[in-house]
Amino acid sequence: MPKLEPHTIDGPFSVGGVRVVPVPLWHGSLPILGFRFGNFAYLTDCNRLDDEAWPLVEGVETLVIDALRDRPHSTHFSIDEAVAAAARIAPRRTYFTHMTHDLGYVETNARLPAGVELAYDGLVLDVEVDAS
Repeated sequence: MPKLEPHTIDGPFSVGGVRVVPVPLWHGSLPILGFRFGNFAYLTDCNRLDDEAWPLVEGVETLVIDALRDRPHSTHFSIDEAVAAAARIAPRRTYFTHMTHDLGYVETNARLPAGVELAYDGLVLDVEVDAS
């Protein structure tokens, strides 16, 4: 039987010797968290970042971000919204995740900006993390 121990996340913390920086996001009207690990940020299941979140992701080199579909959605970034967020964060590479099945992989990738592509099952990323 798993034993869960809930903790309030109110700032950076460490897991397994890796520094984790929580990034405040929104899933519709619900506040949620994304996370930054060194030069990598994981921002999924979201549709916006507050002003205080943007500085927390400055300088990331690899970004994984929610991009549900082409049409707007009340709790997720659309492709265009995710492209705009990625452009503002300006990582070297961006991967979209949390997509619907109606986004064709080849067709969607063909229209994304350089350095931006859809993630896929089995994708492995090498990133640098901060030891704590």
